[in-house]
Amino acid sequence: MVFLFSNSLVLEILDYLDLNLFRKVTIDELANTFHFNKDYLMRLFKREIGSTIIDYMNYKRIYMSLGSLKESGSILNISLRFGFYSQEYFCEVFHKLIGVSPSLYRAFLAYDPTIDEGTYYLIQNNVIFLEKFFKKIDIYKRNVPSKDMVIKLSIFK
Repeated sequence: MVFLFSNSLVLEILDYLDLNLFRKVTIDELANTFHFNKDYLMRLFKREIGSTIIDYMNYKRIYMSLGSLKESGSILNISLRFGFYSQEYFCEVFHKLIGVSPSLYRAFLAYDPTIDEGTYYLIQNNVIFLEKFFKKIDIYKRNVPSKDMVIKLSIFK
């Protein structure tokens, strides 16, 4: 029986990204921090997580911002609070992931009767996608070998 575990380098990158989520993190910074070639890091992350590093950070920022859109604060303040440096970019990424603007998402949260059924299901399906994505990330983070496990790689016994 073969047991596959999460890659320890990717786990470290995930932790680093989560700790630095609300500031700009560059691929060069990751390469310098972890002492690996940036192309290797990007390929490894994509293979293990299923998204690019930038997409992961944007997914997480947008996912975390969803609850804040229940509040009456400005979209600019919400975008800045969640690590976006402009409201325009926040709205662009939000629309790409959720399928509607942050303003329309607010109307969705307020059960606005003018939102058509197709838009309702689009929003719901995109939010479910993000929830499933982060559930997979949580499982990935927990899929590490136990401290008691001894892996013998030697050909000598």
